[in-house]
Amino acid sequence: MIDENGPHYFVAFQTPGPNWVQGVKYNEQPEFMVHVNYMIQLQEKGLTVLSGPFMKKAGGLDGELEDGGMTIFKAADLDEATRIATHDPTVKSGMLNVEVKMFWVPFHT
Repeated sequence: MIDENGPHYFVAFQTPGPNWVQGVKYNEQPEFMVHVNYMIQLQEKGLTVLSGPFMKKAGGLDGELEDGGMTIFKAADLDEATRIATHDPTVKSGMLNVEVKMFWVPFHT
């Protein structure tokens, strides 16, 4: 059934920025833990639904990470979600770029 009043979420797509070190895995980038710690803070504040890196091969850190990831935020509106996403220190430093889009969920359980 279609929920015409389904919830809206905000999806941040994180991709390599201008200061990304080419040839270095995502989890080995110099600022990787800065990004992880920021995401932990957001999770502890209840601002994220899901967050993590894209994968080439499954297996967590034993798998093969893709360059980039995605976060689904809980926010009042697109402006707030964009502020949260761009406040990431690794976005500010240029390790990551981020694009935030609104996501309507008419199909859910």
